[in-house]
Amino acid sequence: MEQFDCAYCGETQDLPFECSYCNDKFCAEHRLPESHRCVKLFQIRSKKFGEKKIQRTKGIGRQSFIKRIFGKFG
Repeated sequence: MEQFDCAYCGETQDLPFECSYCNDKFCAEHRLPESHRCVKLFQIRSKKFGEKKIQRTKGIGRQSFIKRIFGKFG
């Protein structure tokens, strides 16, 4: 039986997992595209969900919340 090294961490595996997107071989810990930072992950997401970047409008988020709360008292 041929052994393979995980393309992410280098651990030797007897039965590696092959990523269906980048076709590299990985250990059980790094078998998911998110776990091994798959180079195709951005392409997969943009193809599946559309090429939309996350945009936050002004006034949403922790910093504006803190400013609103403390701005009222200060």
